[in-house]
Amino acid sequence: MYTVLYRTLVLPFYVRNAGTFLVVVLLAFGFMRPMDHEALITAALGSPALLTGVILLWLVYTLRTVGFVRKALAAPDHLFLQTFRLVPVRIRWSLWLLLVAQLLVPVGGYAIWMLARAVHYQAWGSFAVILLTMAGLLVVGAAGADHRLRHHPAGSLRLPTLSVRLPYWLFFPAYWLRHEPLSLLLTKLLSGLLLVGVCRLYPTDDYDERLLLIGLMLALITHSQVARQLSTFEHRYLILLPNMPFTWLDRLRRYTLIYGLIWLPDWLILFKNQPATVGVDYMVWLGLTGWGWLLLMHGLAYGREVSPERWQTAVFWAFILGLLAIMFSVPVGVWLAIGWLGAAGISFSSAYRPGFV
Repeated sequence: MYTVLYRTLVLPFYVRNAGTFLVVVLLAFGFMRPMDHEALITAALGSPALLTGVILLWLVYTLRTVGFVRKALAAPDHLFLQTFRLVPVRIRWSLWLLLVAQLLVPVGGYAIWMLARAVHYQAWGSFAVILLTMAGLLVVGAAGADHRLRHHPAGSLRLPTLSVRLPYWLFFPAYWLRHEPLSLLLTKLLSGLLLVGVCRLYPTDDYDERLLLIGLMLALITHSQVARQLSTFEHRYLILLPNMPFTWLDRLRRYTLIYGLIWLPDWLILFKNQPATVGVDYMVWLGLTGWGWLLLMHGLAYGREVSPERWQTAVFWAFILGLLAIMFSVPVGVWLAIGWLGAAGISFSSAYRPGFV
């Protein structure tokens, strides 16, 4: 029975939220150093208000997991799980506690880190609060799941839900994060690893800033399908968008915000791994160049009926030509101008073309 519950409730939760976990890891451990986390934990152990804030975040995560489990138990495809009610209460609760503990692994891992530091600093009050909180979260999760199992008709108990009106520029990132997490995970993981590798390789030999441009180009290649995914998303869910009375500048501004959000984790990685001999101004120019070229790729791909094979071939040859240009020391300012001016030019020239932005 445990295997069935694990494959039905635990594994799908992590698969569906893989994109969210990736973003959190990139922000929490790509931008913040381990010593920053140590300082934050130390401050939380000595501040009841800060510790309460951390516990509230854990509670929000727990409610999200409970909501997922309750929704899965009520799904028509999972009605066979109602037979789990026939299992003795003691065994049933043991399984629920084990499953909830697996769902709370991200919270539990950070809590163990905090407990270890509490022992080191002999902050026994905070130690007890964290320990009791984790036990309470396990009980809350198990109780919420067991209540849904024993009271199957929907509406008998509803957890509070938060309704947020998203602005337009968050539509696609939210869709990508929620419905295509594997694509998001692979794109950002490959891009991040390439940027980190190039930044770490830079000081090991007599390299110049051209190496960083090559790394940036490789990171952009990992995003080559994003424009096509965005085009497919808007032509499927926002079919009236091309006919809306927006100027070309309004449309360009909206897509600039979308790609700025998509590019933000990579830009943070660049700053986090900045080589000591490279100035901050160059890293800013490098990040702006990547942002502009994402917009340029969007303009080239949006609304065009191009097969994936032809698109990948075009991206490959563009990389070869770009590599030759970098070897001939074309400066980053030229690349930045090409990206942003090209994106603006395509947006302006196609302002009145139906189905293309």
